[in-house]
Amino acid sequence: MADLAALCSNHWECPFTAGELRKLAVPGDEGEGLSVPTVYKPHELSRRFGAAKVEELVQRARTGESVRSLARELDVASSALTRMLREQGVEISKRQVTDDEATSLAAEYEDGATMAELEKMYSLSHGAVLRSLHRSGVTMRASAPRRTSTSSTTR
Repeated sequence: MADLAALCSNHWECPFTAGELRKLAVPGDEGEGLSVPTVYKPHELSRRFGAAKVEELVQRARTGESVRSLARELDVASSALTRMLREQGVEISKRQVTDDEATSLAAEYEDGATMAELEKMYSLSHGAVLRSLHRSGVTMRASAPRRTSTSSTTR
């Protein structure tokens, strides 16, 4: 048994006493006891931007500018911006594809335009274009095969 204890014991020497280790582990005074874990608080956009910028964003959103374009411009998550705008009383709705746009989307897709081209032309998301084409009864083309990174293609 003594050999087993020798194998399992920690042979490292610690240069600190137990009291010194406690002082290192707990910041602040000794009397405070264990440290309180820091609670994560997300940075609110309204505080980060300030009242003037928030009011500008509210006005832009109310005039119809998309939350996605505003979020892209500000380099923030669109979900965070949506939350902030809703807290400010802005009603956020998804952009609806009009009947005329749906007809044009279908015609252009059938003439050979790609999904990505239609998304850019109409400033719509991939899902909005896809739903519009499905509602119009368009038969979707087969997607192009994906490129694989093999040694034969990199030569």
